[in-house]
Amino acid sequence: MDDIELLSEYYAFLQEKKGEGKKVVAFMSHDNIPEELIDAAGFVPLRMIFAGNDELMDASHDFLSPSTCAFAQSCIGVFSVKPNMYKFLDLIDYFILSNHCVSDICASEVITKYFNIKRLNFYVSYTKTENSLKYFKIEVLDLKKQLEEIKGTEIGVQELKNSIRKYNEFKKKLMEISNTIKSGSQKLKIIQKAMLFGPDILPELDSTILKQSEIQVSDKIKDILLTGCSIFINDYLLDLIEEGGGNVVFFDTWVGFNYYYQIIDENVLNSTKDPIDILTHRFEKNFYGDHSVPNFLQRKVSHIDTFSKDYEKKTGKKIGVINHIIKFCDHMSIMSSHLKNKLKVKGIYVLNLERDYSRANRGQLSTRIEAFLEMM
Repeated sequence: MDDIELLSEYYAFLQEKKGEGKKVVAFMSHDNIPEELIDAAGFVPLRMIFAGNDELMDASHDFLSPSTCAFAQSCIGVFSVKPNMYKFLDLIDYFILSNHCVSDICASEVITKYFNIKRLNFYVSYTKTENSLKYFKIEVLDLKKQLEEIKGTEIGVQELKNSIRKYNEFKKKLMEISNTIKSGSQKLKIIQKAMLFGPDILPELDSTILKQSEIQVSDKIKDILLTGCSIFINDYLLDLIEEGGGNVVFFDTWVGFNYYYQIIDENVLNSTKDPIDILTHRFEKNFYGDHSVPNFLQRKVSHIDTFSKDYEKKTGKKIGVINHIIKFCDHMSIMSSHLKNKLKVKGIYVLNLERDYSRANRGQLSTRIEAFLEMM
């Protein structure tokens, strides 16, 4: 399934949901947005995971400087250009403004102001202290109140618990797919589609595992762990990696492990009466999102090192790391040299690959990736 076919199918999916009277609530695709709360309200969560070409970036420059994160630019551009493949954006009723980074805030403000979409607010602490957990719970309760005002009735305790369980099973299935599917491009397409459609796609995921688990990848291919920024729908980066002789075996990104590893233990689900406390617990245990000051870098290094050792023990092959940095993404760029140096000490090859979505850079990126893979 190519991107145009996927987005056309998604448009039909959202039209069906709108026909059922559901609202569509969009947000930038980063950590800690409690989509279960949106689902429990009877609404449809929509993650903005569309970026990958010059047109979308250029279309944003009437609103933000070109020195803004290329992903944030693309999120604005997709509303500004809105070609047929993105016509489902017309179905959005609300947009959540959250504070993952400054670029997210700016892009969300532009989208809600200039494209006439009602705004909801949800702010997240960057630390994991007792006070920040209390603050997160207050924000979740406030978002719940905002959604209830739209819905016209309260979101029931059991409704929210059911949604939490549903998304928990959904993430378990994505984890299974990550451990089963061998082709990086096939795995990414499945994960991207799943994160658009949500738990509605669970039956399809079961059949996908059976169909795709037999895909084999040549032993001559170099295995890669992709960390840093996500590869979004319409991006060509994975093509360059595979054309150069690499295969991404693990997506350590927002669209990937950072999302689906956040599975809540059954003991917590069964013993915690207030579902808001369950969501707060998950935030507390979200160690790998970059809202984890001050220990994010140490945990990232330890996580990649552990995965690398386990992978080599299991397969007999070493992995290389591509640290994907979207231009002007301060969250990822500020620590890139530290991450590379710390992993290098542990014997892990790292390529810090900083880029925007310009097609003109494709040749240069391809050369760098091929050189890195040959060095491995």
